[in-house]
Amino acid sequence: MSPLEPPRRLALQAGPLPAAGTLPQPYPYETVAPAREGYVERDGVRSWYAQYGEEGPWIAFAPIFQIANTHLLRAVVPWLSQHYRVVVMDLRGSGRSDRPVEPQQYSFDHYYADFVAVLDRLGVDRTAVVGISATAMTAIRLAHEQRGRVAQLVLVGGWIERRLAHPQAAQALQENMARMRADWAAYLDGFFSVCFSEPHSTKPYEDAVRQGWSTDGETVAMALAGWMGHDLREPARELGCPTLVIHGDQDGRVPYAQGETAAALIPGARLVTVGEGGHLMPARDPVAFCRLLAQFVGRPGERSTWVRAMRRKRKALFVSSAIGLGHVQRDLAIARAMRALHPDLQVDWFTVPPASTYLEREGERVHPACARLANESSHFERVAGEHDLQAFFALRTMDEVMARNFLVFEDLLEHEHYDIVVGDEAWEVDYHYHENPELKRQPFVFLTDFVGCLPMEEGNEREAFLCADRNADDIAHVERYPWIRDRALFVGNPQDVPQLPFGPGMPIIRDWACRNFAFTGYALPFDPKALADTEALRARLGLRQDEKLVIAAVGGTAVGAPLLQKIAQAFPLMKRQVPELRLLLVAGPRVPRDAFPAHEGLSVLPYVHNLFEHLACSDLALVQGGLSTCMELVACGKRFLSFPLERHFEQCIHVQHRLRNYCADCAVPFRGLTAASLADKALQAMASPVHYQPVELDGADRAARQILAVMENRHWATA
Repeated sequence: MSPLEPPRRLALQAGPLPAAGTLPQPYPYETVAPAREGYVERDGVRSWYAQYGEEGPWIAFAPIFQIANTHLLRAVVPWLSQHYRVVVMDLRGSGRSDRPVEPQQYSFDHYYADFVAVLDRLGVDRTAVVGISATAMTAIRLAHEQRGRVAQLVLVGGWIERRLAHPQAAQALQENMARMRADWAAYLDGFFSVCFSEPHSTKPYEDAVRQGWSTDGETVAMALAGWMGHDLREPARELGCPTLVIHGDQDGRVPYAQGETAAALIPGARLVTVGEGGHLMPARDPVAFCRLLAQFVGRPGERSTWVRAMRRKRKALFVSSAIGLGHVQRDLAIARAMRALHPDLQVDWFTVPPASTYLEREGERVHPACARLANESSHFERVAGEHDLQAFFALRTMDEVMARNFLVFEDLLEHEHYDIVVGDEAWEVDYHYHENPELKRQPFVFLTDFVGCLPMEEGNEREAFLCADRNADDIAHVERYPWIRDRALFVGNPQDVPQLPFGPGMPIIRDWACRNFAFTGYALPFDPKALADTEALRARLGLRQDEKLVIAAVGGTAVGAPLLQKIAQAFPLMKRQVPELRLLLVAGPRVPRDAFPAHEGLSVLPYVHNLFEHLACSDLALVQGGLSTCMELVACGKRFLSFPLERHFEQCIHVQHRLRNYCADCAVPFRGLTAASLADKALQAMASPVHYQPVELDGADRAARQILAVMENRHWATA
């Protein structure tokens, strides 16, 4: 390996780095915008700051050591800003702030004065102050010098002194700075691999490396010198504000003894030890950090109601994935089956548009707390290409969304009582429950229609490594805490799970699923027999009997827009050969209708409620590769072509495997598809017979009975 070649660990976990100096995008956060932002300027150096949230007490994060930036707090600020006014800033030398080239511009006095200038600019007169790592010293200094301003002090993995008391220490500092200047990528790898010593920390490691890459070794070396030689122990003895010290006992960057010293010196300080914890808790364990911080700072003005146990209504909370409408339609079928068996059961829904819009139209109660959720569909659209969605990396980069939404979920569960929580691919609930098992308050049933992330790109060693690491994390979660999932339901049959390994040397997915899931069969949101009379159905829907009806639909996101464009281009070619052809192009709520050309016989609709009714009376459907729509077409015996999103492991592997089981392998690659070739394939499919295997009709009822069995808790009783 050449001196400047990134280490193998960095290449596998962080991947190819962008041009030096490039900030992570979106910066600093994806799911929340600042209420105020700007720059303060001191001695010609501008420092960027932002305020998130417009109500509640202040929480100010003292700016972190320049090897990182405000992006480090992406998993905690979005939720905190729903309850507090949160102050963040990029310290000179990092993020959006200036990078002066004179060493004297990097001093502890400057760092402190920059922070005070931001607080002054925002008019923060009384605040909780959080100091992480080196910037704990900034927080202590503020609490000492401006006692009336600091309401609470929180030190997280913090230094209380960084003396250079011995010649060896000064020499070690110089060697450290030389390594920064010589090979910045290698230094970042070594630094953050020590920070994130916890297993399965590849994502926070990647984020941190990319934060460091947005500055440079020369700048950070000068900045580091400014942090050295300071001792805040004596000021700490004189503090009078409530203080919380959080420190990992396996912190390899700031010794645990530093936290013990701070807790011993600061009068009345409380020490919370993170057992087996590393250095940067807000990035690695955001849920636990947010809860500790909120409990310590408090949330004034909150109201809650405690209902006496025997007066509580029987309630279920259904957490439904909002990626498309297929999940929520089958979930509603399951919920209705549950209510048929338990008429007194109240079901609340926890989801976002377009799923929440569908539920409200169906007369369901979407909990008001859902207004605080981040939208998963927006995230997937942001990372998608032209009919291309690297689904694994879309899931991997959804960690900010997941942390925020789980914390909103936890807020709800803290204030309302549910007899059971059902999560359909509620990855945020499942993951953070396993990472924070003490938070589980009620039975939890997990549903999914696929198991295991699988690599899609031949020869992409990084993708294969990270997929296997995520799968290993999931497997370890279930093995260690089998009681988190009171029941795990696979919406399908054992043969629908591919016989592929989770990764090198790992279990076969089907074998593992059979040990850890119950199988319900597929859950349809309708009875195909009720839609079998095509003439009556067309009459009810206002569709003509003498038309050949083609329906094109891609779900509720804008990811499928390129496919719809291609279908619109192919339609005139199809209509020349079949004059009675009509195309209903369902663009969804996020693709504008005027994005498509006008053709005779082509209608563009933003939304069709219960689209399966239109599909059931179609002559041909052209759809994306999602499972729900394809299975509905199979159940109704309808001809269709599916166009799986490229690099989407679920659509390309899991869904196609299942469709082959039903003799419905109708997939067409999008790459290289022309309007002419699409027209030819569509007309050929419309004239071809179908020989699908029947789809089970009782899946929703079977799922409902499994869920209610958990809620009733009588499975252990003898007959």
